[in-house]
Amino acid sequence: MMHILVPEDPVFMTRFLDVEEPLLHSLYYLHRGHMPRDQAKTVARAYEAWGDIQAAMPKFLSWHTPTAFELAVPRRESEGHRLHSPDGRQLISLYAVDVGVESISGLAACLTLLEEAEKDLGGALAGALEEIREPRERDLVDNFRRVLQALRIPAPPALLASLRDAAPAGPVQEVTLDCGQHAEYTAFGDRFCRAVSSGDLFMYTMHRSLYP
Repeated sequence: MMHILVPEDPVFMTRFLDVEEPLLHSLYYLHRGHMPRDQAKTVARAYEAWGDIQAAMPKFLSWHTPTAFELAVPRRESEGHRLHSPDGRQLISLYAVDVGVESISGLAACLTLLEEAEKDLGGALAGALEEIREPRERDLVDNFRRVLQALRIPAPPALLASLRDAAPAGPVQEVTLDCGQHAEYTAFGDRFCRAVSSGDLFMYTMHRSLYP
């Protein structure tokens, strides 16, 4: 079992959604039957693994926002926690989520398959990726890579310990980080933003500003 931290981060949430639909959902339901058997199995395992990861997420996370940098709609008062820095500033909340190592490895195997397929201009999987990508501007395989890289960032131990008891249900809890935990929060936020938004200086700068 892996312990990961998932931020209530609208930029990440937008990318997270795109991994399932249109990418994995389309590959599984529309294109899997045209793939070689080993590729079809890899896609099926990844789709199942993605379902397991989604099932482990707190149900109240806002997995869609109209604008990437618009803060999520406030959750109901019976859910989640509010996270604060040592000087009292409210921070983007993080939630400790336990996911199976096999789920992450299943996604990694699928990502490798898709990256290899992009180099094979004549294969069925390459054709499927091109068909899925055509009406969209975003590189869906690169997006998958970024989301998986973010999910694989090790949870800082002191920060994780401070959040384990912040129950995802029940009365809203106020969690204030000490200086050491906040330092881990800042370093985690930087790694997270680099995984999700590097390569676009404007996007990275705006994203990084969410993690003071």
